[in-house]
Formats: sequence, C-alpha cells, structure tokens
Amino acid sequence: MTAKRYTASSITDDALDALYGNASKGWRRGDRWKKRALAAEAAVERALRIHTRGRRTNTCNDCGQEWPCEAARALSTEETSTK
Repeated sequence: MTAKRYTASSITDDALDALYGNASKGWRRGDRWKKRALAAEAAVERALRIHTRGRRTNTCNDCGQEWPCEAARALSTEETSTK
C-alpha cells in the first residue's frame, strides 16, 4: 500500500507540517554523519603525520618498523604506500 500522494492544491496543513518535519530530520541526520566522517578523516591524517619515514633510515619514526609500517599501510588511501 502506498502513502497518499498530495498535490499543491490538496495538501493539508498537517500533512505539510509532517513533510517538513520529516525532511528536517533527514537533513540533521546527514549533518551528523558528515561531522563523523570529517572527524574520522582528521584522525587518519593525524595518525599518518605520526607514522612517517625516517629521514636517513627506511623505518617508521614512530614504531620503528620497516617503512611503510603496518599503520601507514592500513591508513593510506593509496593501494601501496611508498612515502
């Protein structure tokens, strides 16, 4: 069963209020997900700044593993990281 489809001339005030309320919930939900995605992206960037290749060595400055370390590989958006 489908919901009643209103036209501009037949929609009631209550139905219009419900429509706006539902749309507003969707927009707020989208804003929350956007904030979470931006926070996750920032966390990955911070971790990648910590796990960097040594200037004179082929090891990670943070964990000492051979470069690229497991953390850098896991957090990299590239298929294979050779920074």
